[in-house]
Amino acid sequence: MSCCSDVMKPIEATSCCTPQDTAAAAATAMRDSGCGCAPVVENKESLKLVGVVTERDICHSVAAEDVKASEVTVEKIMGSASTCCGADDSLEETTRKLHEHKASSLPVVDAGGSCCGTVSLHDIRDNSAAVTA
Repeated sequence: MSCCSDVMKPIEATSCCTPQDTAAAAATAMRDSGCGCAPVVENKESLKLVGVVTERDICHSVAAEDVKASEVTVEKIMGSASTCCGADDSLEETTRKLHEHKASSLPVVDAGGSCCGTVSLHDIRDNSAAVTA
């Protein structure tokens, strides 16, 4: 049985943001990484996950409120650190979490709580297609 770490994309510090970063910086990180979420980390050295900001968060809390993305901190719009997947989670559990949080992608954390990757519905579907082929 496959687990989350089998299909996730490894994380780079540039794909993460801190609570003090702006929504604009988070959106840039998402655009540059091609991922629908930006893990929010304590700092970019330890990558200790403290939350997550998604495309949906930016859409609902910035664009829909007609506020300037460079004036909103990630801390004000991010979801909790529990909005993530564990590296050892099954793909079924990972899919459930993605649906539960209405997200197309989520951060993946290792046993120590540090962000080690991101996983998306596309990653899971691509894995399923490869297994059945």
